[in-house]
Amino acid sequence: MEWIYSTRNPEIPTAYSRIDAMHARCEILLPQMEEQPARELVENVWKEVREADRRYNRFNPESLLSRVNRLAGKEEVEVDEEMFLVLELCDTFRKATAGYFDVSANPSSRGEVRAWTLDPSRHTVRFSEDRVRLDLGGFAKGYVLEKAARMVASEARSAILSFGGSSTAAIGSHPLGAPWPVSVAHAYYAGKTAHTFHLSGACLSVSGRDPRGRGHIIDPSTGNTLEKEGMVAVTGPSAMVTEVLSTALWVAPDGCRRNILSAFDGYEAWDILCRTDGNTRILKI
Repeated sequence: MEWIYSTRNPEIPTAYSRIDAMHARCEILLPQMEEQPARELVENVWKEVREADRRYNRFNPESLLSRVNRLAGKEEVEVDEEMFLVLELCDTFRKATAGYFDVSANPSSRGEVRAWTLDPSRHTVRFSEDRVRLDLGGFAKGYVLEKAARMVASEARSAILSFGGSSTAAIGSHPLGAPWPVSVAHAYYAGKTAHTFHLSGACLSVSGRDPRGRGHIIDPSTGNTLEKEGMVAVTGPSAMVTEVLSTALWVAPDGCRRNILSAFDGYEAWDILCRTDGNTRILKI
């Protein structure tokens, strides 16, 4: 864990901390807190994040999700209450986004017939065949960021949390009173900003081509990586919901996106198109 506590501005002492988890650089900035309470809060948040990384990382053979992926194609697998809740939420969001948010990780997981089912009475999950796999990476990042933001908000009036730069939660406003400025990196030019959002008590999620111009999101209809230009940014009160919506709206065809967004009150979305000449076009969905 990286930890810095600065009193350079004595009126706004500031704590900063960073760890690498959830396949991302996770950062917290806590202004106007004394050092010891800030450090204790940060350590509790990182404990929660590391535990989530241990549970939901499908590439870790010791994770709970890896166990589900190994066994659920052969038998019903009982999971604990939180894992069952996460899987229920993922299935609920799949339905609410017309199938464009889907945590399935391969073509065998997708289609009109559900390839994985949940039994609420027994807290079990079962795959329709052994080839099915689930990937909770994107959803888990938003889910854990929301939990972390609630932990921070219970003790701080002003803070900002960022998981990889693509998922951000702003607690209150900047200590100087203005909203927190949160920049989206340009897809093709390192160090260049595509657009800056201003958040106050809100979250931001960005999905699409990564800062090196590569696509990494799977198309639910094919199970293959979707090659598509641009990014989608979503703001709203929940880090979990903004993560779901940014993914679904980037994948969904233009004709479906407003219907999907209209089902989620309090959320706004934008198309961000980075051009190879360094310019950017942003349009509200």
